Order: sequence, then C-alpha cells, then structure tokens
Amino acid sequence: MPNAKDTTQHKPPRILVLAQSGAGKTTQFLTLPGRKFAYLFDPNALLSIQGYDVDYEEFLPDDLSLKLTSLKKENQPRNPGKKKGAELYNSWEKDFDEKRESGFFDQYDAIMVDSCTTLLDMIMDGVLAVNGRGGQWPQQDDYGPQMLAFQNIMRTFTSLGKTIYVTGHMEMKQDQFTKRIFMTPLFTGRLKTKIPLLFSETLGFEVESDGKGNVAYICQTKSDRLVPLIRTSMKKAKFKENLDIDFDKGLEYQGLGGLLRREGVIK
Repeated sequence: MPNAKDTTQHKPPRILVLAQSGAGKTTQFLTLPGRKFAYLFDPNALLSIQGYDVDYEEFLPDDLSLKLTSLKKENQPRNPGKKKGAELYNSWEKDFDEKRESGFFDQYDAIMVDSCTTLLDMIMDGVLAVNGRGGQWPQQDDYGPQMLAFQNIMRTFTSLGKTIYVTGHMEMKQDQFTKRIFMTPLFTGRLKTKIPLLFSETLGFEVESDGKGNVAYICQTKSDRLVPLIRTSMKKAKFKENLDIDFDKGLEYQGLGGLLRREGVIK
C-alpha cells in the first residue's frame, strides 16, 4: 500500500483564477514557464498578451441574432432560419478536437482558456440556436446541456497533462438565510462548486489602490468568508501574495509564475 509521505510525483498545476474585470488574470499567464498556447473567447484578451510569445486562437461572437423575441409561443417565429450562434461553438469544437487528436498540444507547456465566462456564453448561444431559440432568453431546459458541455470541456483540458490556466469572473451574492455577503464564480448552477474541484489551484485575484495612484495586484491563496472557494497546494504561501510585474525584466520569474516557482508547484 502506497503512503503519501513517499510520493515524489510532480504533476503540472491546473490553475483556475477567479476575479472581477481588471485584476490582471490574462496578463499573469505570461509569467508561467515554457511554450504557451491560448484559446481566447474574450474580445479584450488579446490586448493583455499582444507582443509576447504566445500562440493563440480566437473564437469571438460576431454573428449573433439581434432580433427581439418573446417568450410567448404565439410570438415566436415559425422558421428561425439560420442558426446564428451554433456556428461559433461548432467551429471551436471542431478546432479543439482536431488539435487534440493530432497531438498539437504536445508542443506546449502551458495552455490558457480565457475566459470561462465568455466560453459559457458561447456554449449557451449554441444551445439556443440548436433548440431553435437563437437570440431568445434561455429557458430552464437550456442550462442542462450548457453545464454538461462546459464540465466536459474543463475535464478534458485538465486531463491533458499540461499546465492549464483558466480564467473566470466573480460576482457578489448574499445568502438568503444568513444574509452573509460572499463572492462566487460567475458559473451556471452547480458548476460554481463542481468546476473548482478539477483544479489543483483555485486562486482569487484583486487590485488594491492606496488612493495615491499606486496599484498592487494581489493573489488570495486561502479561503475566507468573502471568497470561500479558494484552494491551493501551496503550503507556505501567505494569505495574500503580491503579483506585481516589472515588464522590463524576465516575466517568468515574477508574478504568479514566480510565486508558483517559489512554492515548488512548478519547476
């Protein structure tokens, strides 16, 4: 019977970064070591990595239905026509399957998905289009297929044997019984608790300002009442670690990459 104290295996980290917009999620990918590839679903993601050595593919929603629709059956079009929204998801799914089956990802050390929020939107666009409700407000039956597809995508990425870096947004909620305020991932339903379980590092990013123009980028490594889903394999990291980057120096030894190196999560 094996004993954990004798285990020496080292697996690439699977990192889920959660934060509100502007906290430096995408930029910190540049600090991870090795050759990098990114799937970009956020229209602004490329601005954070342009000029750096990162191969990428963009899948952005640029052909969606703009027609106003009603939830009432009698007001819905009988012939929805072209299934706008489904094409983008189908295009990405085909691209990902081809890359995975051809061994394309073997040449990379770190792979980013940016972001979960916009990927979930893309999946829902596809679900609505397939169900003949493109451009309409999602109904209860639409969320099941969206959640299943997203969970399968994340399980596939985290099984690639690479450093996986996934970004997502957070929202503030209030417990209806205890009235406690807390931050939670901007995921659908049970994905809020199930998806973080696939990752070895679930981290919270934030930006702090002293009101005098000085800004610090911070990583929260331990959970608290406000952000309860944080979990990490880093045993000695402080509750909050500074992730500031000096772009005039080597990026792979700064920020999140530097923190993970220091803690032995990456080598």
